[in-house]
Parts: sequence; C-alpha cells; structure tokens
Amino acid sequence: MIDHITDTMTLQFKVNPSNKDILFNDCKTGVVYGVRERWKRKKLRNPKSKTKIHFTGKNALYFYYPSYDRFFKKSYPFTGDYGYYSLDYCHYKYRNDCVLVTLKHNAIINKSKYEILQDTLEFLDSIGIDREFLEIENNLNRIDFKHDFEFEYNPSAERQALMCILNISRDEYYGVCKEELKKGSGIKYNPISSYTEVIVYDKEQERKNRLKTRKKSSQVELDVEEYKNVFRTELRLKNKRLYYNKNNTLKIDKTLDNYYNEEISDECFRRYVEPIFYKEPFYRLDYAILAIQSDRRLTEKEAEKLCQLVTDINKKGFTKAKEEYKYSDDTFEHHIKLLRSIGINPLTFDEDIDIPFLLNFTTKEVCRDFSIYDGEHEELKQKLYDELGV
Repeated sequence: MIDHITDTMTLQFKVNPSNKDILFNDCKTGVVYGVRERWKRKKLRNPKSKTKIHFTGKNALYFYYPSYDRFFKKSYPFTGDYGYYSLDYCHYKYRNDCVLVTLKHNAIINKSKYEILQDTLEFLDSIGIDREFLEIENNLNRIDFKHDFEFEYNPSAERQALMCILNISRDEYYGVCKEELKKGSGIKYNPISSYTEVIVYDKEQERKNRLKTRKKSSQVELDVEEYKNVFRTELRLKNKRLYYNKNNTLKIDKTLDNYYNEEISDECFRRYVEPIFYKEPFYRLDYAILAIQSDRRLTEKEAEKLCQLVTDINKKGFTKAKEEYKYSDDTFEHHIKLLRSIGINPLTFDEDIDIPFLLNFTTKEVCRDFSIYDGEHEELKQKLYDELGV
C-alpha cells in the first residue's frame, strides 16, 4: 500500500563530469530555442498506449546569479503515458550538475520501485537525455508521504472538530513554526531550515481552488468529487532532511529503495507528526473530562489536574497553556504522558460541536486507503468504535 500513501517524489540523477558541458549546453540552448517542439512530438519507448508525451505550460527560468553559466535551474513540466512529471536541470559551475525528475501521485500509483525507476528512465530517453550521461543511483531529492482522512458520518461536525484541533495545536515544534494556509483551509508547520514540512489541509477545497484557475473539464470535476470531504495530512521530507537521516536519525541512504517503504513512512509519521497531534482519538472537552474522572487508574488529585489541563489547552491553545502552566515544564510533559496513557488526546474540541469524538486524522489506520475503510475489515472497524463507547 506504499503507493497509496506516497504523494510526490523527486529522483536525483548526477550528471557524469565528462558529459557535464554537453548536457548543460544542450539544456541551456536547445530546449529554449526549438528542441521543445521536437520533444513534444516524441513518443515514449514501448508506450502503454498511443498517447504521446506532451510539453505543457511555459518554460521557467530561475536566475540566482547575474550569469547563469555559474548557476541556473530550469523546469519543464510534462504529461503523458506514465502520468505527470516535471524535469529540473540544475547547473553548478563548481559542483556536480543534477537532473531532477519530480513524479506526481498519478506517476507513482500501482507501481513498484523498479517500475517507477524504469518509467523515469524511459521518460528521460523520450525527451532526448542520454541515460549514459547520468549516474543511475536512484537517489531521492525529496519524498512526500500522505494520510487522507474522509469525513463519512457527520461531515459538517467532523470538519468543525478538526478545525478546532488545528486551531489549538502547538505553535511550534523544534523550531518548526505553524502558519495558517490561505482562506483558512488548513495549517502548515514550515521550518526555516526547509528540512521537513507537515501540512494539514482541506483536499476538496484545494481541488476546487485549482478548478477556478484551470479550464473546466470532466477530469478536473472528477478530481473534486474524488476528494469530497477529505482532509490530508502531508509529510514532506526534503533533501537536507534525507541527507541528515543518512548519518543520524534513520541511518539509511537517501534512495528510492529505502524510502519507498511502508515501515519508513510509518516511522517518519511517528517522529515528525505524532509529537504534534499525538495518535489517540480526539474527544469533545466534556467527554474527555468525564473519561478522566471515571478512570480508576488515577488518584483524585491526578484526575483534577488532568481535567484542568485539557480545559486550559482547549481554551488557550497548547502553547499558551504550557507557558502559563503553574507547574514546571517537566510536570506539564508528565501530565501529557499521563493523559495519553489512559487513551485521552491532550487536544480536545469544543462542547458545542455535535459529535462526541473524532478519530485521529493523522494516523494511517483511519486513512481511507487502509483497513478501517476496507470492506473486508468491518469487524476491526466496529471494534474500534466499541472501544470508544459509540
């Protein structure tokens, strides 16, 4: 199921030093001054259908220095038999040149690691880049993992509860600061270092926004319908994070073989998303207080402190509640762990919302592509709701 939770990836191919000038000059002049039309008409090798690969959109140039003989980056978007690709050519006068190929989700779905790499190489062949000029090490430059949560019982109330959770979640985590997305459609934890991004947003609204800027077509409208009542949690691991993981956190090379892996996706969500939203279901404030007061594992004093803690977080937000907590930071974290040990998420939603709880939208188990939404696992689904007292 790893293809269902992988949204976008960028493969990085180092250009062999002996061919650097040839490929650089070809991309610098040929694509801009005429090769584009030839590429537009060229077919993929052994295409799965008769559809030709197409060049779409305007060629983009980014100048980082006065002379782009020193450094430049050019982007070319393509659509065709194998889905949506974007090619970037990065030239560094004093470093290695790289060809970066970004694959959107429809170029990944239902494919193995081997198929993804082979299709990418065939794509490069089809647009005139000689693969012998490249070092084929299938290195990653970026990979985005996703969990899609679908409101299916009471969409209006579930959406209210989710937005309430986003509003009170912590303002920052290890220097990664929260910011609100445009039109209030979600939030993003955006690091200054650009190592890792966590973004939670209304996927249906995002598709509708795209519909406004693109020509109306049945495909775009189907796209909107596909993501009706869907909120997405996206974890974006960028090049610096992948480099850091190589020698530190995960101690694995930044290759497609290593990261196109469900266990690695799970581990990354555990490390970078769970500390923000935790993994327990979200309760309405009054239900959370009732659950705390009725839990026999807690002393009366502990229950009183925990009830006050969830109330403070609900009313003030996580960050302010922590800043104003009358005990030390260590005690605050201890009480958070105590809450979680009895199955209560520290983040609760308001009492005027017409549902008692909300499944944790960041966890894989409640993704619509996983077992809780699979018809073969109705017993598991019912068991979860029985445990939550529904």
